[in-house]
Amino acid sequence: MTNELPKIAVQLVTYWSKAGQKDIERCLSSLERLQYPKDRWSLVIVDNPSPHGSAADYIQKNWLHKVGKGLPELFFVKNSENTGFAGGHQRAYEEAKKWGADSIYLLNQDAVMDRGALRNVAQYSSKNPDMAIVQSRTMLFDRPELLNSQGNCLHFLGQGYADGNRTKPVDAISNRPHFYASGAAALVNMAAIEKIGGLFDPRYFMYHEDVDLSWRARLAGYDIGYAENSVVYHRYEFSRSIDKFFFMERNRYITHLAHLKVGTLLLILKPMMWAEFASLLFAARSGWFKKKIAAYRSLFKPEIRQMIRERRALSKSIRSVKDRDILKHMVGSIHAQEVSHPIIKYIANPVLGIYHKVLKVIVFW
Repeated sequence: MTNELPKIAVQLVTYWSKAGQKDIERCLSSLERLQYPKDRWSLVIVDNPSPHGSAADYIQKNWLHKVGKGLPELFFVKNSENTGFAGGHQRAYEEAKKWGADSIYLLNQDAVMDRGALRNVAQYSSKNPDMAIVQSRTMLFDRPELLNSQGNCLHFLGQGYADGNRTKPVDAISNRPHFYASGAAALVNMAAIEKIGGLFDPRYFMYHEDVDLSWRARLAGYDIGYAENSVVYHRYEFSRSIDKFFFMERNRYITHLAHLKVGTLLLILKPMMWAEFASLLFAARSGWFKKKIAAYRSLFKPEIRQMIRERRALSKSIRSVKDRDILKHMVGSIHAQEVSHPIIKYIANPVLGIYHKVLKVIVFW
């Protein structure tokens, strides 16, 4: 029975801080309790240095001696520079390939896994081979009775959000399509990764790399799954994401420009311009205006233009579905408590919702 379980490399990218130490300790403690045969999974830790130092000394002193006891085989990589979430996980993926993993499991350091989480997501994936990526059900660490995400929605203009955040699972059921799996807690099939051009592009650094991964999987004809009985608790704070506003904005532009065909981009240009104008006003009122402008400027840098060209070439090479099919997995409205506003609820969502419905009809390529 044990040999039927896939070999899984759990990947963890660490980043040291006072709060980070507590996160890492809780995360690794939860991995000790996993109900998964230790000869069928490994742990790959990539440490990114931070202004506060490195997690390397802490991990080597407190956790390496548990290999073969509480923890399985462990591969530890200490980066000399901070390569971000994307670069860190790409490096971990290289170690997972050497180990011979069938799948990798992406895990945030601020996440805690339930004892049966890894087994349940592996079993779900085995029963659904058409799904390249399967997300676990993430609950809020500080409010464990509430969801963080039951799947992630992508607006056709590029904004992504967690469906069901801060609601009880029984109240969060929706008919919204889930476009992508969160990189905080997701199983990714190794064969699919190879087919779609790798895990993450390190140039993303952080944010939207999970959107890009799921988008490429969908372009290649795969689906994205959700294992409800695989539970992970995530210490999610939206304010921590706002500090990285530049990457959130820049990377959503890059991803859309990389994967949508020119005709589709032209069709969404006008509503995107209106949305960007509204977003600029909101950014000015909220203190993010300079980061918003910096995100625009970055798109004209030679290295970013080159990145977009390369990502478009990759997208074309793996594409087996049309933009029409991709649009069906997107949404036309935003239902995220972090950005709720009467203008979004009563004006933007209804208008853009209609526009999205029209797009799904007229886009035939």
